[in-house]
Amino acid sequence: MTSTEMWGILVIAVVIAALAGFVIGRRQQPGGDAQLKDIAESYDRQLAEKQAELDTYKAKVHSHYNKTAGVFKDMAGSYKELFDHLSQGYEELGNLSDQRVLPERAGALLDGPDTSPEKNPNFVNPNHKGDEDALSR
Repeated sequence: MTSTEMWGILVIAVVIAALAGFVIGRRQQPGGDAQLKDIAESYDRQLAEKQAELDTYKAKVHSHYNKTAGVFKDMAGSYKELFDHLSQGYEELGNLSDQRVLPERAGALLDGPDTSPEKNPNFVNPNHKGDEDALSR
């Protein structure tokens, strides 16, 4: 074989290898339809998992706040029952001489201090004068 024949065979082999590489490369193209479909399915699965986690978390939060509201309602009922018991006992057993120490209803305690002059805002010590200091009592 001569050097011209060798160069000819080498050029033909390079051209055939380039064509084969091009054909194989076109088949396995990155970002092809099959690969894009696999990626899309993977993202859809991840999205569905995250949505399920979020829905579970939302349900737990909703359940927590429902229970909190129920417990708070029960607690408020217990405090109202205690207030009613104390009010009834005060009316039956207390000295009702000139001023009412407890308000008419439990909600009045939450409304804030009564600013009317006939009511005494000091529920703990109704006979306390505001101008006295703690040592003179």
